[in-house]
Amino acid sequence: MLVLIAALLAGFYGAFTVFAGIIQVKAKNIPAWIAIGMVACGFLTTVSAVFVARKVWLAFYLLLIGLVGIHILAVTNGLKMYGKINMVHHLVRAALSVFIVVLAFLSMHS
Repeated sequence: MLVLIAALLAGFYGAFTVFAGIIQVKAKNIPAWIAIGMVACGFLTTVSAVFVARKVWLAFYLLLIGLVGIHILAVTNGLKMYGKINMVHHLVRAALSVFIVVLAFLSMHS
């Protein structure tokens, strides 16, 4: 059950990030490299969800790379769009990411 929750959370978080990145590519509100990076990191996170579900150790590393990439790009995005960082937004993102990573890690050992 733990592995299913971890995989679903990672999959949805990654998919929503891909969707948001695609919208940003089309809207051209931010530099294209940030939007494309969000799509790539979101896709990596989504793909890692499949591996999490199958308990492949590679999943944990892909998940970490994808989530860290999303966070770096989200901070960069905030700075480019608003000239500042919304701390509450990034703390919520970080808490969700840590929760997903912990679930994925624990599911690898169950």
